[in-house]
Amino acid sequence: MLSDDPFISYSGMSGTPLGLASHMPLLPRSHRAWFLISPTWSIENNSSVKTIRTYAVLHRLRNPRHALIFLSNTQAEADLLNQSGEAAVLHNKTSTTSEYTFRPLEDVPVEFDAIYNAQLAPWKRHDLSLGIERCAFVFYRDSSGSSTTETERARIARHRELAPGHVFINEFDSTGKPVRLAPAQVNMHLNRAAVGICLSEMEGPMFASTEYLLAGLPVVTTPNQGGRDLYLDDGYSLTAPPDPRSIAEAVSALKARRIPRAYIRSQTLKRVERDRGRFIDLVNAIFLESGSLRRIAMPWPFRYPVMEWLPPHIAIDRSLSGTVDAFITA
Repeated sequence: MLSDDPFISYSGMSGTPLGLASHMPLLPRSHRAWFLISPTWSIENNSSVKTIRTYAVLHRLRNPRHALIFLSNTQAEADLLNQSGEAAVLHNKTSTTSEYTFRPLEDVPVEFDAIYNAQLAPWKRHDLSLGIERCAFVFYRDSSGSSTTETERARIARHRELAPGHVFINEFDSTGKPVRLAPAQVNMHLNRAAVGICLSEMEGPMFASTEYLLAGLPVVTTPNQGGRDLYLDDGYSLTAPPDPRSIAEAVSALKARRIPRAYIRSQTLKRVERDRGRFIDLVNAIFLESGSLRRIAMPWPFRYPVMEWLPPHIAIDRSLSGTVDAFITA
């Protein structure tokens, strides 16, 4: 929740076509509400946009005082939504990655050629890293059920046989689930590597990509759809074909360039700050439209990241109770 009066929420779309709006269609009809909705997965296709458009039209017929604004992770997504008749702006959700948590650490020695922060799911394509001599992996399991203890352990065992120089950092708990590292621990491990890698063909915007950059790591990526390219730059990233040899060659090339980490971080922050400013302008425009005198300003007043991953019933309860939880608190 960004505001209770006026009602402004910011949510993802995981499992629902309209995010929190799909779960909250019964606000009083006289109650104006603005729902900022951010795709969790790529919607850069006509089929997804058509589905979203249908649900949005039906939602507004039942709730004429609800405004739906889609915060797209790519300009192409925003263009498709606008062409369909929906309000959409470019706002890549990874712009809310904390630059205070993810940063270069001068006292951490570089031990690995590359590191990959990704769940152990087939679509993350870990096998594309097999050509890299020394590679580390930070991993986790999400709630989608795309992997199990058995598939994760099998994938790790097979990978270690093929690439003895690769290290899987996380441990498993007593239930067989990977122990998810705290963000500061993730940052420490990122600093142990020379390059960050992104290997999926399609997903959402991929927070790990921006985390690499804020930690000062150059990035090797494959051609992809979803939004992770937004903060990449030819000066400190390479796009390689999706085969192990090409990935390894790109990692070696970026490592050899010895690009200063402070430079990568500063260039990324310029782009991040630009997008954060646009987000604040959007929220202020909603305040103005609602008749509220309230305004917000930089420096960034929101939590990192703004959205918290919550079960729907908890998110709904918080919103209905008027719990504003998006801002940094002392």
